[in-house]
Formats: sequence, C-alpha cells, structure tokens
Amino acid sequence: MNRFLFAMLLSVTAVVSAAEEPTASFLSYTGNDLFPSYIISTASVDWNGDEQLAEDKKTEDDPELEEGETPLFGDENGNVGVELEGVESGDKVTVEMFGDSFLKPSKWKGEIDDDYDSVIIYPKAQWDYDALRQITQQKPANLTIKVTVNGKRLPEIQETVLLRSINECPFYVVTGEGDEDLEDISVTFAAYVNENHPWIDGLLKEALDAAKENDLIDSFTGYQSGDRDVVISQVFAIWNALQRRGIKYSDVSTAPPSKLVYSQTVRFVDDTVTSAQANCVDGSVLMASILRRIGLDAYLVMVPGHCFLAFSDGNKENPTLFGLETTMLGNNNLQPVKFLPKLPAQVKKKEFAASLKTFSAALSTGDERIKEHKDAFESEDDPDIQLISISAARKLGVMPLGAERPKK
Repeated sequence: MNRFLFAMLLSVTAVVSAAEEPTASFLSYTGNDLFPSYIISTASVDWNGDEQLAEDKKTEDDPELEEGETPLFGDENGNVGVELEGVESGDKVTVEMFGDSFLKPSKWKGEIDDDYDSVIIYPKAQWDYDALRQITQQKPANLTIKVTVNGKRLPEIQETVLLRSINECPFYVVTGEGDEDLEDISVTFAAYVNENHPWIDGLLKEALDAAKENDLIDSFTGYQSGDRDVVISQVFAIWNALQRRGIKYSDVSTAPPSKLVYSQTVRFVDDTVTSAQANCVDGSVLMASILRRIGLDAYLVMVPGHCFLAFSDGNKENPTLFGLETTMLGNNNLQPVKFLPKLPAQVKKKEFAASLKTFSAALSTGDERIKEHKDAFESEDDPDIQLISISAARKLGVMPLGAERPKK
C-alpha cells in the first residue's frame, strides 16, 4: 500500500467547520510523534521512483487513481499535511503550515481537478534540519496549519506534536488493526551507520597498529586482494581494536512508547566509543560504519528482539554473507592499543588468541542466525526479520545523520 493511501488512518482529531462547508483535519505519517531521524535521513528519498502519485504533478505516463483511492496533491513523499472534505472540482485551495523552530513556513497552492469525497494535501515541508538534529530528548512543539478554499479561511488547525529524540529510530508504522497492517521503515537504521564519521580514521589507525603488532595485516585494502581470508582478517583487526577500546554490551534500547510507531534507541558512533557501551544495534552500527569506510559491504541484520552485523566476502559472482554477533565484543578484557609495544610477547600472543577465539565464536553465532532466518530474509514477509543493506539504503537516498563531536 502506498504511504499516502493510509494516511487517513493516522489522522488526529478533525477540525470541523460549519455544516456543508469544507472541513480540514491534520494528517501525519507517524501520527503526532515526529521522528527527526526519519525526517532527516529520508529527505532525499523518492519512495515511488519514476512514478508520480500527486494528482497535480501527474503526466499521462503516471498511474491513474484507482477506485476507492484518495487523491494526493503536493509532495508525494510528504509526512505532514491535511485531509480536506467537501471540496469540489475547480476549487482553489491554499494550505500553509509552520511549527515553532522545527518547520519553516511551507505552502501548497493549487486547484482541485475533479470531484472527490476527500483529498490529501502534503505541502513540501521546509524542515529546519539543523534544529531537528539537535533534539536529544523528546519534547512537545506547536504545529499550525492554515487552509483557504476559494479565498475563504477555514478554522485554523493547532496541533501539539511530540518531537522525538534524534537517537530514536523508527522501524515500522502501524497502519491498521491487523498484524499485517504495518509499514516497514526499518531502512532508517542505516542512517546511524556513518562511514564518514571523523573518528573512524583514528579507530582504523588503532586497528592497524594492533594488527601489525601481531603480523595480521599491514593495510586495509577492502576487496582488492580478492581473497576471502584477507577480508576476514581486516574485519578481525577492527574487532580486536574495538575490544581494546573496552566496549561492553549494554542493553539500553527502550524508547518511550508511541501509538503508531515502533522504535528503538540507537547511539551515534561517537557516543558508543565515548561511553564504551553498546546495545546490539549500537555495536553493529559502529562496526558497519568502519567496514563501509574500508570498502566492505555491510548489513544490519534485524531478527525478533535483536540486531547483529553481516558483511560480504566481495565475490561478485557468488557472494557469501558472514554474520557477526557484535554483542560479544565485550567478552575479553584487552590492553589498549597504546600499551601493546611495551607488553611482553607472551602477553600479546595470549591476548591476540583470546580475541581471535571470541571473534570466531561471534562469526559462528552470526552465521547460525543468518541460516536460521534465511527463508524470512528472502520472502520479506516478516517486518521483524530484515536484512538491511547499507549500500542499498545509500542508493535509495538514506544518508548518514552525521556527527557533531569534534575529531578524536
């Protein structure tokens, strides 16, 4: 089902004008909860590809409205707007909206081209992305919408919306009453993977220094060697360096409940490194960010109640996907990289062996879980079981949310 077609199910209390007169009600894709992470990361995503679904922008090559569908005007990828009832063909409509400091004045102006029971109008939202990026804890905000039909102003719509934290990642939206009435937006998790994070160079240097101390690798070459063992060795080098950072598993993932959206708290790369704490998503996001930086294809693997990492061996004809259970990062207590040159050879060898053993177990556990859910990944029928390709998300238009901390 197209996103705007069920938007009416997400409407909040209608603002009713006089009888027989047009009426307008507030619509939001995620209800009264607005998620900055979703708004920012999907700003350049065109969910419908080459097809245009907005009636005021369609050409003869675009699909016609099917029976029972509600027509959309304005931004086909919009998140916030109105549903209008009581308008007729030829009516001239203006919709204006703005919200405190998070939404700049946004406007749609046009003419209704036919007689409909109701229409949906999404003005092109002029979000203040910098302001949204700074929201680190949920807070209420005011949203105002003004609608004019044939020069007559309808009652003004005043909504109190809840701006969620930038660290709250939505993964699906409830669109109806049944278990199947869910809209999957788990691709938003890819926004927390940040291959361009300024701290990654420092982490890679640590990984390479530790790898050289143990004669593992002498450079990060991605898939250039064409050797699967070299690829795995590079991943292990990063794993070993993160272990030496003392990153431990921490099951802090609960987000405040929302009526229509299921979400989870996700830390940014710098927050995970600084706190040395990572839930299953945090650790996977951190590893995926670094793997992307050295040119490896990374995936976030979502299974019921859990997330782990996967990466490809780079074989173009018959690629193999390796799972990696990132919650096992904290299973060893290793000396920081800076102490390695002064450690006795026997200690370095012992720590290297312990880290490798844990890494091998994490690979084995991840592979078992990928095999366990293989059919569900292929069918894509279960919203709780997702294989999120970071590369595919980038091609879709989902960009990293970015970092605010200085380089370390």
